[in-house]
Amino acid sequence: MMIFPYLKLGLRDGVMLISVFIMLGLTLVFKWSVWEFLSSIIAIIIAFSAGRMKPDEKNVLAFLKK
Repeated sequence: MMIFPYLKLGLRDGVMLISVFIMLGLTLVFKWSVWEFLSSIIAIIIAFSAGRMKPDEKNVLAFLKK
């Protein structure tokens, strides 16, 4: 049963949400500043977006074919 069917969240989105909540917990426990919290969240987003990038395998060895 899906509560919000218009939100198409996958496994990676769930892992990213869990990591954001972990960073929020670390912020509250260790009394980080807002800037430290935001920088850690931005680092998580960059890491997940970089992990989703796929190399274009068609053009990797294109120079060898010529």
